[in-house]
Amino acid sequence: MLLIDENLSYRLVARLFADFPGTVSVAKEIALGEGAPDSKVWKYAKMNDLAILTKDKDFVDYWKQHGPPPKIIRLEIGNSRLNNIESLMKHNKIKVLEFINSRDGLLLLKDL
Repeated sequence: MLLIDENLSYRLVARLFADFPGTVSVAKEIALGEGAPDSKVWKYAKMNDLAILTKDKDFVDYWKQHGPPPKIIRLEIGNSRLNNIESLMKHNKIKVLEFINSRDGLLLLKDL
């Protein structure tokens, strides 16, 4: 369902898995290697039908250039604690799930 980018903690997987099953982390769970280029993350997400969860504006630019898939969920939150990110995602669970099942390719979520 979600591919958590390296700019977010891999610990989000355990915190979000019940609400977003199939969530994985670039940093811990897939064999892209630490510091994998955005192009590799993009291809992995596309091949595995995952939406990229990121704080990185570069993925939005990449999406504008290449279009979906994959889908991009960009968190506009600055430096936030893990609990805040978890709360933001759970607070927007219905919106995120609707987005994943829609034809839209980009979802921006702002801090609560």
